[in-house]
Amino acid sequence: MQFFDDDADLRLVQERHVAVLGYGDDGPAHALSLRDTGVDIRVGLEDGSERSQVEAEGLRVVDPYQACEESDLVVLVAPRAQQPRLFAEAVEPNLLAGDALVFGSAEAVVDGAVTPPPDVDVCLVEPAAPGPIVREEYLDGRGVPVLVAAHQDATGAALALTLSYAKAMGGLRAGAIETTFSEAALARRFAQEAVFARGVVPLVLAGFETLTEAGCSPQVAYLQCVQQLEYVVDRLQRHGPAAAGLAADDVLGSGGHRRLRDALGEIRRGRERPLPAPEHAAEAVGRELRAAMPWLRADRTDRS
Repeated sequence: MQFFDDDADLRLVQERHVAVLGYGDDGPAHALSLRDTGVDIRVGLEDGSERSQVEAEGLRVVDPYQACEESDLVVLVAPRAQQPRLFAEAVEPNLLAGDALVFGSAEAVVDGAVTPPPDVDVCLVEPAAPGPIVREEYLDGRGVPVLVAAHQDATGAALALTLSYAKAMGGLRAGAIETTFSEAALARRFAQEAVFARGVVPLVLAGFETLTEAGCSPQVAYLQCVQQLEYVVDRLQRHGPAAAGLAADDVLGSGGHRRLRDALGEIRRGRERPLPAPEHAAEAVGRELRAAMPWLRADRTDRS
């Protein structure tokens, strides 16, 4: 199911006191965009390394414990490895019944590294682009599509709060797609561990080796097989597989598809969730989603 601006009540998140834990790639997009939408924000930092940067952007900075103590909605966008400790030391001691947790990705909850108490709402707001693009789109009056989920609905209004939060980030301008924590975590892990780590990278290296074995210089082979990958990915994102002119047949063949299915089985660890249909069902979805991602338009000026 998809949601847009008219489906959410911005007042739900504006009535909250929000703590953002983590100010790396994604934290600024969450904290600054919510701040600009009229939400009470404080950023929880463990040391002073980023304090001057955050304060220069007009945000209040306190330590994570105090941030959570003052808040009834805590946003965990710190690196995955830091989340269990932050949750145990700063978040959990300050949670009260009816509070809410918003995660930028679902893995820590699905893996059991973070176990929220049953009397709080547990939500997912995962934009479909890196934090700097999310922020840029917000400032331009647009938004990045987001995945949303209400994993734990203690108050009966978890999804409504999730949508309100996503709207405050500008995500409902482009559209929110409802998912589950388990589906979002599985898809992210499969893409990272199987498609990219086991598929794209070995294929790029195999291409490099094939060219060098055929007599090409390592420099030429690297530039064509590695450096040009960004161009191919850019075309794929902007136009989709078909319009990008990418071949339907691939060098992996059915054996590669079988290995991907095996990899998915390993990642799922017994969780039952079907894969999308193999006949490129993503193409129709991609056309719809790309319409909400104007930064992928070929005619857009590169700001870098």
